[in-house]
Amino acid sequence: MKKKILLSLILLQGCSTTTPTNNTVAEQLIEPPNMRSISATTDKGMQGGEAMHNPLSADQWQLRSYLTEQGMQPALPDNPASIEFAEGRVGGSTGCNRYFGSYQLMGGEGVQISQPGLTMMVCPEKIAAQEYQYLKNLADINFFLLQESKLQLLDTRRQVRLIFQNLPPLTLEQTAWQVTGINNGTGGVINNAHTGKANLQFKDGKLQGDSGCNALTASYQVNASELTIGPVSSTRKLCPEKDLMTQEQQILQGLTQVTHYQIRANQLRLVNAGGSLMLSLKQP
Repeated sequence: MKKKILLSLILLQGCSTTTPTNNTVAEQLIEPPNMRSISATTDKGMQGGEAMHNPLSADQWQLRSYLTEQGMQPALPDNPASIEFAEGRVGGSTGCNRYFGSYQLMGGEGVQISQPGLTMMVCPEKIAAQEYQYLKNLADINFFLLQESKLQLLDTRRQVRLIFQNLPPLTLEQTAWQVTGINNGTGGVINNAHTGKANLQFKDGKLQGDSGCNALTASYQVNASELTIGPVSSTRKLCPEKDLMTQEQQILQGLTQVTHYQIRANQLRLVNAGGSLMLSLKQP
């Protein structure tokens, strides 16, 4: 019951169905109480306390369908939800917000997922509906079933609630990236009608892209997860809308502050030395 109440509070805070008309602030994390970090490599089953092999931790999974009162519904293709299990932590995207929690294997095909924390981006109505149902289903998961490249998460009655497909890993330099969120320089990550017009591509030490108005170029260096982007130059076309000019300046400022990158569930995150998100991107 306590878990249900906590989930309801987070859903009310994180799943606004108001379609945003202006910039939307994200990356404000709601942390649930008593979040536990459980090492996946030392999860213990129900028999004898022996360490179990963890079959979930090697892959990233993208949502294909989820249970609603009307039955199973296909996931939104342009706003994919995802899940990843790693070192006792579970996380991913609802298609709009990011969530974080912990999990524990319970022997055989049993799995227990903690109450997640959630970022606070306001989602358009259709995406908010998917997010609500996704988190509602996730709270009731008790079992998992792996079948080749498919992962099913089931409730205590073994009813399928969520179905995922294995994701082939993307790489920084072999992927075209579309911008989904931009740090506004005042502590928030925003998106609006122009955000998706911006894109980046990394290839052979040269960054090329588009701010939504002007073309961008820069040099870059990669060392494991470290990413250094050199001075960024752009063409000087006058943008027809003020919002596009503002977006361009935010992208340029954000790129110069990037120190690391992360790719999770086919989404790219460019972060600064303090771990703050500068740009979020996805595969178009």
